[in-house]
Amino acid sequence: MFSKVTTQTSLKLLDAYPLAQDLLAAPKELVVGMIRSTARFGEKYALAKYDALYAAAEDAVVFGRALHSNALRIRLYIKLYREYQAHLDSMLEELHKAVGRLEGTLVRDRVSLLQTLPGVGFLSAVVLIAEMGSFDLFSSPKKLYAYFGMDPGVNDSGKFHGDRVHMSKRGSSLARRILHMAAINNLKVGKAANAPVNPVIYDYYIRKCAGKKKIVAVGAVMHKICNTIFAMLRDNKLFELITPEEHCKRYAAEHPGTMNAAA
Repeated sequence: MFSKVTTQTSLKLLDAYPLAQDLLAAPKELVVGMIRSTARFGEKYALAKYDALYAAAEDAVVFGRALHSNALRIRLYIKLYREYQAHLDSMLEELHKAVGRLEGTLVRDRVSLLQTLPGVGFLSAVVLIAEMGSFDLFSSPKKLYAYFGMDPGVNDSGKFHGDRVHMSKRGSSLARRILHMAAINNLKVGKAANAPVNPVIYDYYIRKCAGKKKIVAVGAVMHKICNTIFAMLRDNKLFELITPEEHCKRYAAEHPGTMNAAA
């Protein structure tokens, strides 16, 4: 009935009506009001959700097993989840305070810098900076790839020489998870504007998908985002969405001799 069991609306309904017969016996106005108070999608959404829940509860009464112990277990799980979530919220609050105390330092500036990149929030930025240790140790993007375990791994054993290239995954698995999430977030298409969050990354991904598997294309996007992060931290510049053509024009203006030699 819901995208996740742990949404506020879902937890509130399960806590109040853990069994199918509990929901069927509840006044319609009360359930609809409960949905509206947490879902915030309006009365039409709440009524439609109530009708779907009521129909599912009717089926559950026929085909399911209603045990009082199940109701106790459900409420226990909800209590444990909420306590766990409260601990996580407390830890995140302490992390905000810890980073706030670094105001005026290079670390604090770099955390703020990374948050300008689409798909990278406060927690992701802190994790990336913490996993790097000292960014000044990385003289090139390739060294950062290798440190995060995104460099190609060699699969050789004795006389066997593998011809399939995968990420080595020797570095920080936590940083790779952050970069993977950032890649997925950059590839999202906004529902309101019906446009990609990052058109440049999305176009790059589509072109990669033309000749490679999707999972390989996502890996290429992770590399591109890692390259962007390196450039932002190296130049101490906020993220700016520019096309590859515009990037080349700017580079040519800043390094005229280099571009002429390449031509």
